[in-house]
Amino acid sequence: MRRSTLPALVAGIVTAGTLVGAAPSSAAPASSSPAGSPAAGQGTSVTLITGDRVTVTKSGATSVQPGPGRAGMRFISTKTKQGRSVIPADALPLLRAGRVDQRLFDVTSLIAGGYSDELPLLVAYPKSKNKQAKAATSIEGARVTRDLPVVGALAVRADLRGRAGLWKSLTTGTQSARALSAGVEHIWLDGTRKISLDVSVPQIGAPAAWQAGLDGTGVKVAILDTGIDATHPDLAGQIAESQNFTTAPDTDDTVGHGTHVASTIAGTGAASGGRYRGVAPGAKLVIGKVCGDQFCEESDILAGMSWAAGKAPVINMSLGGGDTEGIDPLEAAVNDLTAQFGTLFVIAAGNSGGDATVGSPATADAALAVGAVDRDDQLADFSSRGPRIGDNAIKPEITAPGVEIVAARAAHDQIGGPAPLPQYSSLSGTSMATPHVAGAAAILTQQHPGWSPQQRKTVLMGAAKPTAGVNVYGQGAGRVDVARAITQQVAVQEGTVSFQGGLWPHDDDQPETKTVTYRNDGPDPVTLTLALSAPAAVFSVADTTLTVPAGGTATTTVTADTSADVADGFHSGYLTATGPGGLKVEAPVGVFREPESYDVGYEMINRDGTPAENGYAVFFNLDTLAFYDIYGASGKKRLPKGDYGIYSFIGEVDTALLADPRRTIDGPATVSIDARVTKPVAITKPKPEALTTLLAASADWRGDDYGIGAGALGDETYPVFTGQLGDRTPEAGFSSSINAGFAKPDAAGSVRNSPYTYDFAWFKDGVMFDGLTRTVKPRELATLKAKYATEATGAYGVKGNSAQYGNGGGWSVLIPFDLPFQRTEYVNTEKGVQWAGDFYQELPPATEDDWPVDVSASFEPATAFKAGHTYRQEWNKAVFAPSVAKPSYPYDYVTRVGDTIYAQPPTHGEGPGRPGFSTLDSAKLALYRNGTLVSATDAEWGEFEVPAAAGDYRLELTATRSAPHTLSTSVAATWTFRSAHTEGEAPVRLPLSTVRFNPALDEHNTARAGRALSIPVHVDQQVKSRVGAVTVEASFDDGKTWRRVPVSGSGADRVAVVRSPAGAGFVSLRASVKGAVTQTVIRAYAVS
Repeated sequence: MRRSTLPALVAGIVTAGTLVGAAPSSAAPASSSPAGSPAAGQGTSVTLITGDRVTVTKSGATSVQPGPGRAGMRFISTKTKQGRSVIPADALPLLRAGRVDQRLFDVTSLIAGGYSDELPLLVAYPKSKNKQAKAATSIEGARVTRDLPVVGALAVRADLRGRAGLWKSLTTGTQSARALSAGVEHIWLDGTRKISLDVSVPQIGAPAAWQAGLDGTGVKVAILDTGIDATHPDLAGQIAESQNFTTAPDTDDTVGHGTHVASTIAGTGAASGGRYRGVAPGAKLVIGKVCGDQFCEESDILAGMSWAAGKAPVINMSLGGGDTEGIDPLEAAVNDLTAQFGTLFVIAAGNSGGDATVGSPATADAALAVGAVDRDDQLADFSSRGPRIGDNAIKPEITAPGVEIVAARAAHDQIGGPAPLPQYSSLSGTSMATPHVAGAAAILTQQHPGWSPQQRKTVLMGAAKPTAGVNVYGQGAGRVDVARAITQQVAVQEGTVSFQGGLWPHDDDQPETKTVTYRNDGPDPVTLTLALSAPAAVFSVADTTLTVPAGGTATTTVTADTSADVADGFHSGYLTATGPGGLKVEAPVGVFREPESYDVGYEMINRDGTPAENGYAVFFNLDTLAFYDIYGASGKKRLPKGDYGIYSFIGEVDTALLADPRRTIDGPATVSIDARVTKPVAITKPKPEALTTLLAASADWRGDDYGIGAGALGDETYPVFTGQLGDRTPEAGFSSSINAGFAKPDAAGSVRNSPYTYDFAWFKDGVMFDGLTRTVKPRELATLKAKYATEATGAYGVKGNSAQYGNGGGWSVLIPFDLPFQRTEYVNTEKGVQWAGDFYQELPPATEDDWPVDVSASFEPATAFKAGHTYRQEWNKAVFAPSVAKPSYPYDYVTRVGDTIYAQPPTHGEGPGRPGFSTLDSAKLALYRNGTLVSATDAEWGEFEVPAAAGDYRLELTATRSAPHTLSTSVAATWTFRSAHTEGEAPVRLPLSTVRFNPALDEHNTARAGRALSIPVHVDQQVKSRVGAVTVEASFDDGKTWRRVPVSGSGADRVAVVRSPAGAGFVSLRASVKGAVTQTVIRAYAVS
C-alpha cells in the first residue's frame, strides 16, 4: 500500500520585507522557450498563489515582491539543478503538513507552464460539503470551473488580481502557524500532464487471439488523450461515443497522439490492407479529449476519468507527470474509480528513463503501469523505471512494444515521424506501449466479461514474458503476451511481491514473509511447480509444488532475508510457477537492503537560546544530491552514510542563516544548529539619507553540473545574521556571499526616481561568512553614469545590478524610474566580482491590485569594473534589431548540438550592443537547408532536427510589434551559413552575424530631421571571421521605397551617412553583409 507522506522540500532560504521597486516580469510569454533547450527570453516572473511576485532575471538574479497586504513576509527559496522555488513563510506549515501542493511554489515550473495570468487550482473539500465549497470560493478574482466529486475537489481559477485575497480566504492563522480554513482539506495546483503495429501486434501474440475468435468484440475501451481523427479509414465505425473536456472546440485530434493510440488499440488497418491493424480491432472506442495539445490539465483528466469509468471496462491513459511520495488527486481517482466501477486503468509509466522515474498516475496501486520495449523485447532507454517513490514498490508492472510503432496518422498530425504509408506515422514512447496492453485487456475482457480489474491485471502480468538481464523494477512481469494470457487460467492475486527490508546494519534483520496467493479460474485443479530466479541467499519460497483447486485459491509464502551476506541495494527476481500444457505464471519479487545509514539527531536553537520551534534545515548529500529536510526544535532523521552540506534558517527571533559546507555522517550523530553562533551583517550606509533596499546573505555549493543555494534576505527592518556550523576547513566548491543595496527615498519613503543607487557584494570561498561589518570607501567604488532613453509610450523603467562570482548569480533589487531618466550607479569592486544589469520597460498596473506589464527588456552581461573609474552607459537606445552581440550563456544565440540546431536570437537588441527582447504581435522563424524548408515556427525561437552531413543553411526571422512601442515595429533578418554534425553534448555557436546601428539620438530616440546623420555600424559575429562587403539602405516611407546610402570604413566597424527629409517621421534601415546576413528594421529611429 502506498504511503502518504510529505514530499521533501529542497534547497534554499530567503527572507524578505517589502522589496522596494522589485520584480518586473518577462517581456515575452514564459512558455515561449523551446523544449529541451534553455529559456529563449529575458528574465521572467510569476505571481504565487499567495499574491507574492517572484522575478528571475536574465542575469540569474532573483527578486521577490510581497503581494498586497503582505509587507514583511519572509520567504524560503530553492535553487537546485532542476530549478528554483520560492516559498512564503506562511505556506511552510501547510507544506510541512502535506496540505498544500509544493508545485504552487516551484517558480521554474510555474513560469514554464505559462501561469503568469490565471492560476488553476484544485481545492479539496469533504465530499459532503461541495455546495459550501462552491460558495466559499465564490470570491473576487477566483471562480469555480468544475466540480470533481471523484476526488472531492473543485477546479478553481484564480486570476492575477485576486490571488492574495484567495489565499487569505482559504487559510487562517499566523505566519508561523498557518492552517487551511475550516472545511478545506487540500490545495493542489491544477497542473498539466504530458502525453507521454505490423511488427508490434504479432510480437505480443495478438494474431493467436484473433484465430481463437478474440478480437475485443463487444468491449469498449476508453481513451483519454488528445482526441481523435474520426475521418481516418482505420477508425471508421470504431468510435462508440466521444466527449470533449478541454477548451478546444471539439474532439478533433490536432496533435496526432490520440489517433495513433486509438488505432493501436482498435484500428481496422483499412488504409493499409490490414497491415497496421490494432490489437483488438473488434473493440469500440470511447474517446475523451482531455488534452488540448501535448499537455493536459489535471482537472480535465479527472473529469474525463469520471466520465469514462462508467462507460468502459478498460481505460487507456498514455499520459502522466512527475510523482511524489504522497497520493495525488489522479492516483486517488484511479484507485477510487477502479473500486467503484470495476474499470482497469492501463497507464503509461513515462519516458524519463533512469531509476525511480515512473510517473503519476501510473504509480497508483490499482493502475497497470506499462513500460516500453523494442522489437527484440529489450527495454527502451527512455522507458521509466521503478521502484515507486516512497515505498519501493515494483512499478512498472508490465511492458509492451513502444519503439517506432506505426499507426494511424491524424489529418492534423504534429508529432508523427515518417512511415511506409502516408496515412500512418511512426512514434516511440510508453504512450505507444500502453495501447498494446489496453488492447490485450480488451481481448481478455471479451473472454472473461465477469472478471474484476485485479483478475485481468494479474493474468496479463502472470502471462508476460520477462526479458533476461532486465530487473523487475524496469519491466515488472515482462512483455505482455496475449496468446498466453487467453490460454491460462492461473494468476498470482497480488501481482507483485514487494518487501520493505530492514535497516542497516543487517546482522539483526528478521526475515520478512509475505503470502502469495494463486488463483485458478479454470474448471480443473492445477498442480504448480514453484521456483525462484532470485538471489537464493535473500529469497526463499516455502513450497516447491502447490495444487490450486478449480475455481479456488492456494497459498504459499515467500521470505526475504536481508541479513544475508549480500550487497546493499535492490535485489529482485521472479517467482515462476509452471504447470501442465505449458502453463507459466511470473510474479516479480523485490526487496531493498538499506545501505549503511544512521540515525542523526538534531536540535535548533534561536539566537536568544530558546528552542526554534519553527526552525528549518536541509541536509543534502554532496555526491547523490539527495535532499532531507527537517523541521522544528528537535528530532531525528535517518541518513545514508556520506558527506552532506547543511543549511538552516532560524527566524523566530532574528533572521539567521547557518551553513556547514561539509558534514561527514559515518555513525550515529547529533547536529546542533545553534543560531547563537551567528554574527550580524552590518553595512554602513554610503549616504546618511540612504535607504537600505537590500541586505542579503547566501551560501552556495557548486559542482560540474549543479548549483545549490540558500539565502536570507532582509533590509533595515529585518537584520540578517550568519554563521558556520562545524569547523572552518575550507570546502572546494562552496562559497558564501553578502549583498547590500542603497537608494535615496523621497518624502513618502519610496525610492522611485532615486538619483543614485549603491550595490555592494562580497564573496568568500570555502567557508561561510561569520557576519560582516563594513564601511565601503568611495575609492573602492566604480561609477556608472547611466542614461535611460524612452521608446514605449506610457512606459517607465526599472533597473537592477546583480553581482556575479564564478558561476553564481546574486540578488537584485529593481528600482523604478520615469523615462527618460539619468542616474548614477555605484558598485564595489571586490576581486573576482562582476556586475550584470537588467533593464525593463513597464506599463503601470491597471489597478492598485494588479502588477505592471512588461513590454521590453535588455541585459548587460557580467562585467568587471575597476575602482575609481567612471563608465558611461546608455540604455534603451535605438536601433533595436536582431542581434548576436554579447553572448553570455552556452545556447546564446544560434547553436548546434549534434544534429539539432537551437535558434533563439534576441529580436530587439539595443544600439549600444546589448541583447534585447520585446513583447511581440507576431514572429516567425524558418530554417532552410540546401534551399529546402526544414521547419518553421510561429515564434522567435526554434529547435530544428537536421541531417548530419554538411549543408548550406538559411535562417529567416521576422517579428512585429505595435503600441505601446513606437520603434522597430517590424524587424527581419536572413542569415546564410554552412553547418555539419558537431561532436559532444556542448552547444557549438554557428557562424552568424548581425548588423548593429548606434546613432547619436536624443533621450526620446529621435534625430534632427533634414540633416545628415553619421551612424556607427558594427558587425557582431558569433564566430569571428572576415567581414564581407557591407551595404546600407534607408527608407523614409516605412519600407515602401529604399535608397542606398554611403558607407565608409572596413572590417567590423563602418559608418553610414543617412540624410532624412525635413519634417517629422521615421527612418527605416536595411543592411547586408555579403555572404552572411540581410536585416531590415522598419522605424529604426524617429526624426523631427
